[in-house]
Amino acid sequence: MPRLAFALLFAFVFLAGESLAHAEPSASVDAPEPDAGAPTADAAAEPAGGAVADPASASASAPVPASAPVPASASAPVPAPASAPVPALASASVSSAARPDPPKRYFYHHYDYGSESLYGPLYVILNRGYDVLQMRGENRQLGQNFQLDGGNVWANVTHAPQAINGTGGWWRFIRQEILPLSFTPDTARWVPNYTLHLIGGGQTYAQLREWFMDREASPLAASAFSAATIFASAFVNESIENKGVIGYNTDCIADIMVFDVAGIVLFSFEGVRDFFSRHIIVSDWSMQPALIPQTGNLHNQGNYYSAKIPIPWHPRLRLLGYGGMATMGGLSYLLDGGYSISAAMGGKFDTLVNTSPGRVENKVTTQLAGALFIDRNNSLLASLQVADVDDYFLNLNVYPNAIIHTDPGFGFWGVVAKDGRFLGGISFTRAFGLGVGAGTMK
Repeated sequence: MPRLAFALLFAFVFLAGESLAHAEPSASVDAPEPDAGAPTADAAAEPAGGAVADPASASASAPVPASAPVPASASAPVPAPASAPVPALASASVSSAARPDPPKRYFYHHYDYGSESLYGPLYVILNRGYDVLQMRGENRQLGQNFQLDGGNVWANVTHAPQAINGTGGWWRFIRQEILPLSFTPDTARWVPNYTLHLIGGGQTYAQLREWFMDREASPLAASAFSAATIFASAFVNESIENKGVIGYNTDCIADIMVFDVAGIVLFSFEGVRDFFSRHIIVSDWSMQPALIPQTGNLHNQGNYYSAKIPIPWHPRLRLLGYGGMATMGGLSYLLDGGYSISAAMGGKFDTLVNTSPGRVENKVTTQLAGALFIDRNNSLLASLQVADVDDYFLNLNVYPNAIIHTDPGFGFWGVVAKDGRFLGGISFTRAFGLGVGAGTMK
C-alpha cells in the first residue's frame, strides 16, 4: 500500500507539474522596471511632440491650392472628415482595466538565471526528498529501499497515537518534537521542524504554487500540485531517514503531520508571504542535483534556504542565515544591479546515526564549515563551501546563466574530498532540474 501510494503521488506530481513546464509563462507583475532613459514601445510609436501618427488625419490636414482643378469625372471618394486623434494609451488602458490583475509574486519571478532557473517540482523532490543522502555517503542511489522504509513510515503516520505512546508518551513527543522545551543536542528535535519544515516547507509550498500559476494553472490546481510535491518530498526524505528500522518512528509524524501541514497553512496567508519576502527575505538556495551514470548515484543535491534581515541603519547590509544540512550565520551586502555577496560560518551536518535499535532515534554530528555566496535578486548565482567533512570538503556551484547567458542555460559544479577524490558535473535549464556528473567519487 505505501509503495503504491508513493508511486501514484510521485506520478501525479511529475506528470501534472512537468507537463506545465513548457507552457508559456504568464506576464509578471513584478517584472524589472525599464531603464529611466530607455524609450518605451508607446513612446517609440509616437512622433515628436506626442501626436499619434494617423495617415487619414495627416492627409486631411494638408493644404490644397485654391486654383487646383478638380476633375469632374474623378471617381475617387471624398475622404470623410477626420476624427480627432485618440492616444494609443487610451485603448490600452481600457483593455487592461477589463482584465483582472495577475496575482502578486512573492518568491517565484521566472528568472532565467541562478538557482531559480532550475526551479520546478522535480527539482524540489530531488533536493528536498533526497536531502538526507548528504549524510549517507554509503548509499546515494535514487532507488532506496522504499518498500521497507516507506512501509515503516506509512505504518507510523497512519497509527500515530500508538507510535507516540510507544516512545515515551505524548508529553515527551510534545516537549522534544513540537514545542521548544528541550535544549540538549539529543532532545531538541523541534529545531529543524520549525526552520526546515514550518518556514522552509511553507516557503517551498508558496514558491511552487507561484511556479504552477505562472504556467496558467488555476489557484486551486496550483495549491493541490504544490501540496502534493511537498508531501511526496517528505515521504521520500522520511523513508531514507528511517534507515531500515521496523518499529516506532515519531520523527516522521511531527515532520509530515504537524509541521509540513502547518507550513502549508501558514504560507497560504498573503500577509505571511509578504513578511517572509520583504522583512525577512527567505529564498530557496538549493543545490544542483546530478546523476552519476557510471554508479547510478545522486550527488550535489541538498535543500537549503537563505534568510536575509535588512539592517535599518545600513540599507545595503543584511544579516544572513543559511540553513539545511548546515547551519551558518553571517552578513550579506547588496551591490548595484540587484547583486549581493554574502559570507557565513557555522556547522555542517556530517553523519546520521540511529542510537536506538528497534525504533528511529537519529542523531547527527556536526563539523565546522564556511561559505561564500553571490546572488542576483535572491536567485543564487554561485557558492563555494568548505567543510571539515570527508567527502564534500570543497564544494563549488555555479548556476545556469550566472556568467554567460545561453538558452538553454548551463551551470557547473565540482566537489573535492579530503583524500583527493573528486566529482564534477553540469546542470541545464529545461531539464527538470537534474544534471549529470562524473569523477572518482562514488
